[in-house]
Amino acid sequence: MATTFERISRDDEIFNGAEYKNDALLFNYIESARFTDEPDIYSDHKNSVILLPKEGSRVWIWTSSAIKTDTSRLIDICRFVRDSKIVKPEIYLKHEVSDNFSDLYAIATSEYGYVVKDELSLAALVYDGEHFEADDDNGAIIHVDKNNPEHVRLVNGFYQACCDEFHWHDKLDRKIREYLDMQLYAYVKDGRMLANTVIGGHTDDYIRIKSVAVLAGERHKGIGYKMCRYIINRITSCDKKPVLYTHTKNAAAMGLFKKAGFRIHDKIYLIKTDDTN
Repeated sequence: MATTFERISRDDEIFNGAEYKNDALLFNYIESARFTDEPDIYSDHKNSVILLPKEGSRVWIWTSSAIKTDTSRLIDICRFVRDSKIVKPEIYLKHEVSDNFSDLYAIATSEYGYVVKDELSLAALVYDGEHFEADDDNGAIIHVDKNNPEHVRLVNGFYQACCDEFHWHDKLDRKIREYLDMQLYAYVKDGRMLANTVIGGHTDDYIRIKSVAVLAGERHKGIGYKMCRYIINRITSCDKKPVLYTHTKNAAAMGLFKKAGFRIHDKIYLIKTDDTN
């Protein structure tokens, strides 16, 4: 009998289970969604939680250890994601179920013209340390205000300079608007934004650092480390812990975050899909 998934509330009993609570940091995206007004969270009320995006393609899946090798249950999850009609979904799930899930998802989506394009390992890192001492520097870190024309100019300049690296030529304006709507902190020096950090995803215990970006010509000067220290202080001053996700093979990012005091809590598997056409 196929598993039935129903939309659940932030107070569903599944979130009280010991195994889910242990994985709550790993699946901070799901935990964050519970704090919104209308989370698109689905569950079988027992062994799995599926977070479908309101926009974009990121699908987050939590499964209990009871079904990590249960082919029939996993294929039901695959089909549910497939039938949600999300365009080119990017699926985030526990590392331990990835071997079964990626092959099953490829089978479940074949009739819809999807293929598994790429499979990546992400590290979930958490910071458990103390505040940092303030830095002496003639640059300034600001909280970007999208209603401030000077801040908008700085953001435009930064992402235009990153356009080639990010391959955003056909979507630059949209990306700039998206970043202006985020909690964006910028390192500004001599009238230019040289780096920025985005935070979001507040829960009872954690605040997620979504990204740390430094202009290509300004790297290896300690600016990324400075931004990490600044944002860590912002988050820990709220009596919460910073958490972030990054590709395990991104040596530069892993080195930066470990230097700043983050440690690997666990790993997440990312399955990226694409059209077969």
